[in-house]
Amino acid sequence: MEEMEKTKLELERKDKEVEEGNVSDNDNDGNDQQIEDEAADADVEMEVDDTSADKKKKADSKRQKKEKGKKKAKKRSKKRKHNSEQNDDNDEVDMSDGEDSDEESDEQRLKRLKAMRDEERKRREREERERQALAMSVERFAIPEVLFRPSDIGMNCGGIVEAIVESINACDDIYRAAMYNNVLLVGGNATIPGFKERVESELRKLAPTNYPVRVYLPNDPVSFAWEGAVQFSQQDGFQRQCSIDRVSWEAMKKAGKNQSEIWGDRMNIPGM
Repeated sequence: MEEMEKTKLELERKDKEVEEGNVSDNDNDGNDQQIEDEAADADVEMEVDDTSADKKKKADSKRQKKEKGKKKAKKRSKKRKHNSEQNDDNDEVDMSDGEDSDEESDEQRLKRLKAMRDEERKRREREERERQALAMSVERFAIPEVLFRPSDIGMNCGGIVEAIVESINACDDIYRAAMYNNVLLVGGNATIPGFKERVESELRKLAPTNYPVRVYLPNDPVSFAWEGAVQFSQQDGFQRQCSIDRVSWEAMKKAGKNQSEIWGDRMNIPGM
């Protein structure tokens, strides 16, 4: 009997220990769940705090913009007020000047009008001196026309085409056909629009019908003559034939030779 009671007590004690172990496990599970719930609540609170912070920043930004707009509006209002006050002051000055002019004598009025007239005259003279514009009308084609018809300005001479014909006729007959076929235009006037066509047209009218007429216009007529002179001076024997030193020139002059004889001997041209 005693052994049975001991065995029964032992079994009851073990059952009690098992029950206590289950209770502690349940308590631990409950604690873990509580920790997780608290962490979730903390995350929710942090999100709420972040959202409220963003809203606060936006509200502060809007408030700052409103304050800036108010400041700008105040500045514009002050500026308009200042300008209106200046205009009022100017109107008062003009009115006071008018009142003074009503009270001025005839002599003072004459002096004032004379001073105004002199000031206006000086202003016009100053504008005339500083003016940079030059009004052009028929001058654009009337001035180049003088090259072909000098009689328009009272000059009793032929134009540029007549001068070309006279120069060619001054040469021997055997050279004239080649001269009419090789007319070269140089100089700044050759850059006038239509200048080449005008010379060729009028030269054709004056040249013999059996001679071909050709007028040549280089790409740069201003410097073309200079470039040709440079090429001519670079030929062999140019310095010897086409130049003379001062000592030799004076010696030939003392010998009684004239300019044609000196250059004729120099360039080996008989009868020059």
